[in-house]
Amino acid sequence: MINNFDEFLKARGFGEKDEDDVERNTYKYTSCGAFFAKEDWGVAVGSIVEGVDYGTETHTLTYPFEIDAFWSALKEVEDEADEIWKATHGCDDCGIETDRGMAINPDCKTCKGEGAMI
Repeated sequence: MINNFDEFLKARGFGEKDEDDVERNTYKYTSCGAFFAKEDWGVAVGSIVEGVDYGTETHTLTYPFEIDAFWSALKEVEDEADEIWKATHGCDDCGIETDRGMAINPDCKTCKGEGAMI
């Protein structure tokens, strides 16, 4: 059970010394570039999705919590950011070049043509 930030750092097991280390590693080692925030009451994670005016839900964990709850929240952020990306950018498989630039392939087998290039 994690009751404070020092216990959180230890439970992560990466030898991080402070909030800056956690922020940097969370951003660097997530595919969505998630953000991390340390608060008096606990921690929060979320992500701003490039190219859109919104991001994921901010997931908050209030002390006390288990480290598994943190990893689950971070996975939810990554999954949600991926869905937002696909919904607003199409996917890596479906971009087709037209005389107007890139467009979604309506017959894409990966996203089924539901993305929207921005």
